[in-house]
Amino acid sequence: SRLRLLPVGGTYFQLADYSAISDKDDLGFCEWMTKEGGVAAIPVSAFYETPPADLRLIRLCFAKSDEVLADAAARLSAL
Repeated sequence: SRLRLLPVGGTYFQLADYSAISDKDDLGFCEWMTKEGGVAAIPVSAFYETPPADLRLIRLCFAKSDEVLADAAARLSAL
């Protein structure tokens, strides 16, 4: 995948920088990725009252079965 994973610890969520894929805002990218890629993500801007400009981060949940994660990885690699 062209997503750049950020270091995380002690969580079921992975932050990923999608700037190598798109320059859409994070909400627009999450909508596009759900429709076109079949993988849902959470826009990180949802956690800010005033998000930083040019925020290109999404939040993925990996508390899923191995089968679902393998399918999602294949879909994300195709983006």
